[in-house]
Amino acid sequence: MGQMTVRNIPDNDYEALKRVAAQNNRSAEAEVRLAIAQLVRIETGTGFGTKLNAKYGGVIEDGFQFDRDKTASEPMAFE
Repeated sequence: MGQMTVRNIPDNDYEALKRVAAQNNRSAEAEVRLAIAQLVRIETGTGFGTKLNAKYGGVIEDGFQFDRDKTASEPMAFE
């Protein structure tokens, strides 16, 4: 796996990163790894939707729309 050192991060940004990481129960390093992975997936289009479209894209025509049932479901009963 690759490694990198990031220098000259403004103190405000670094403190904000540590706060966000703590809120997500991650280290600052893990938070940065996640941010990089999400950015790369967006830029390269390798997210779930892209993979789904690649697999099933030709099954139905482009722009296919379907009506969604918007009626509320009944709550679960535990008896």
